[in-house]
Amino acid sequence: MPGPPRTPTKLDKLRGNPSKKKLNESEPEPSTGDLRPPADFDGEALAEWRRVVPELHRLGLVTVVDRAYLVAYCSAWSSFEDARHSLAERGPLVEGRDGNLVKNPAAQVMRDSADMMIKFGSRFGLSPSDRTRLSVAPQEKDGPDAQVLSLLS
Repeated sequence: MPGPPRTPTKLDKLRGNPSKKKLNESEPEPSTGDLRPPADFDGEALAEWRRVVPELHRLGLVTVVDRAYLVAYCSAWSSFEDARHSLAERGPLVEGRDGNLVKNPAAQVMRDSADMMIKFGSRFGLSPSDRTRLSVAPQEKDGPDAQVLSLLS
């Protein structure tokens, strides 16, 4: 099927359906159950998971079937950070097999990881430009925060 992948109905609704296309009101909605990181996640991958997943869950943009995308995104972030540290430590040029200076392979790892982060992160609105296409429902007017704010105003 040519063309870009279809946008999930939930994201179209958050964006306000700018194209005014007919929305799929019967699109399956997987469970938003407890999303746990893989048991072998540690370091930067685990830190990124803990930073991103709770916020995506709060916004209703992630379900249990999205776990693979999140694992790929967080793994790409970890690889990016490892390569970034290597590049900072060794510099843009390193000694090659022949003893000549060559481009540090960490630069390519950074580019590949950044491409993966962009690819998977855009599915969840993780970049500023992705978020410009989203809108969120107004905050609850009856919640405890609203009551405190009404007392202060």
